[in-house]
Amino acid sequence: MIIFLVQVIALYIFSRAVVKQLYSFFDIFIKSQKLVFIMVSILYFPGTIIHEMSHFFTAIILFLNVKDIRIFPEFENDHIRLGSVSFEKKDFIRGILVGVAPIISAMLIFFIVATNSLYPTNSLGLNILFGYLIFTISSTMFSSKKDIVDLIYIIPLAIILIVAGYYWKLDLLSFLREDFVLKLITKFFENVNFYLLFSLIINIVLLGVLKVVVFLFKSK
Repeated sequence: MIIFLVQVIALYIFSRAVVKQLYSFFDIFIKSQKLVFIMVSILYFPGTIIHEMSHFFTAIILFLNVKDIRIFPEFENDHIRLGSVSFEKKDFIRGILVGVAPIISAMLIFFIVATNSLYPTNSLGLNILFGYLIFTISSTMFSSKKDIVDLIYIIPLAIILIVAGYYWKLDLLSFLREDFVLKLITKFFENVNFYLLFSLIINIVLLGVLKVVVFLFKSK
């Protein structure tokens, strides 16, 4: 669990750094800021689709009316909007679930892929494509500030649940200690941590390469 949290935090930091460095890289060859934004958004487009569709389907499942969904990048006031989902908010619990849906979807994708051995092994092209998809999914799974605004309610909600559990004598820890539950949780984090590490390495290497290239071109 600790390894999982450390990798998620590290991935968030490095993936954001890579995005900024990509802007600097494309800016060397492309002088149009709008075109640079478009190039970066295209690079992350597969992950953007999964991100926004995660919001969309979670809202539908939770019986929230979806007002608008936009998947394709839009250029507004010198910045790019990769996508958005507008939905009717009825309570903060469902708001939280919809907000964190992309990261949950990414974790489930990693778990399912690893569990069912769906990744390619023989084709170099397919392996590169697979790595690219993992990279874009993991890099775009983080929710925006707007998506997670309802998280401010998570602390009072946790306190209420703890008090309710104590009052009704609900022993959640005993359930979590069950053998099959422990095995499932362990397997889940093992599989997810593998792909988080894989994506983290890609981001670190890519960040290093981009920094060197940008430095060499700007020092000429």
